[in-house]
Amino acid sequence: MGGKIIHDGIHGSMKISGVILDLVKTPEFQRLRNIKQLGLAYLVYPGANHTRFEHSLGAWNVARRLSDELNLEKDEGLILEIAALLHDIGHGPFSHTFESIYKHYVKEHDHMRLGQDIILGKIDITDGNGGGKIPEILEENGISPEEVSNLIFGKHPKKYLGQALHGDVDVDQIDYLIRDAHYTGVAHGIIDLERLLKVLTIHNGELVVEEKGVEAVEGMMVARSLMYSRVYFHHTVKIAEGMLTRALEFALEEGHLWDFWKMIDCRVLVELEDLEGFPSEIVKRIKYRDLYKAAVLESADSLNQEEKRTLLSAYRDVKKRQEIERALADAVGAKEGEVILEFSVADLMLSEPRLKATEIGVLLENGDVQPLTKVTPLANALKRRQTPRWAVMIASPAKYVSDLKRVWKKVIFG
Repeated sequence: MGGKIIHDGIHGSMKISGVILDLVKTPEFQRLRNIKQLGLAYLVYPGANHTRFEHSLGAWNVARRLSDELNLEKDEGLILEIAALLHDIGHGPFSHTFESIYKHYVKEHDHMRLGQDIILGKIDITDGNGGGKIPEILEENGISPEEVSNLIFGKHPKKYLGQALHGDVDVDQIDYLIRDAHYTGVAHGIIDLERLLKVLTIHNGELVVEEKGVEAVEGMMVARSLMYSRVYFHHTVKIAEGMLTRALEFALEEGHLWDFWKMIDCRVLVELEDLEGFPSEIVKRIKYRDLYKAAVLESADSLNQEEKRTLLSAYRDVKKRQEIERALADAVGAKEGEVILEFSVADLMLSEPRLKATEIGVLLENGDVQPLTKVTPLANALKRRQTPRWAVMIASPAKYVSDLKRVWKKVIFG
């Protein structure tokens, strides 16, 4: 049976064949070559030009290796591989950059829901360029599209399969942490892949880590925590993403780009630049890295409960956030869109960060299973440190920075 060998910068040579190769050849999967994995992070980390395409292949490769290590039955292993391969199939342009406005502007909601619809053949994201074959390919190979899409959503009767794709230690995270660290040049994301794969096991229907592997998991959690503050929520990256999001919001409000979620990165930039005025101006700023400056970077600790509540409602409601931004712009004499309000993570705004429910269990030498946070104090500390030091950021062109510093609290909190 023929196959193709793909040379990957992280995993070396990977051989793909059969149903995996058929899925990789689909227009939907090929589209991912044109979507940057880390959105606009390349403006801060020049090497971060890797795409969802290579990450998806990487996640598949890690899933394939994990299936072997866990001795999964052939059918189970294959379903996990396919779900890992297709888990990002619904991603829109610039990956997570526009995630905050999906609910408000796109009825299909986020990339997960879109991905599910693509796998079930309900929508064609390739605008008639030969898309829509994924369910056929799956069915021809005796695989249920519903089962694949449920697994991607974390709903599968076999709990360990769901955990392998969406858990404290999962194939998606393992690949993106190593890959993002490599391409950004940030050494924090380096994790011990070989060790991790060897210490995961299935116990009573759940994916657990053997006690001797706790350090490997701690290493991964440290990597994730540091990558969040150093890369994913780097304030300059968030400023660039915020600027592009405002340009898109402006276009959407004017009735343009309603199918932005189907587009690839460069098409969104071209379409926005073709619109006159604000969207065009923002794209030029991003193109030549003429970014807004941070006027306010506040930590969660510096806000009282009332202030957190006000900001949390703005985080959850695009309209409220836009109202606050307009009020701030008016207060300092800026144009609409020239003042942006950004948040790191909603959990930060709550009085205590919620721990992820999918915490991995540790299989102790005596056969008991304990949650990771009970076995290592480091896991507890890292869960609390999930986020960067800033919770709220206000940014604008440099000339408004000092005025914003002075008036922002009065404008937002009265």
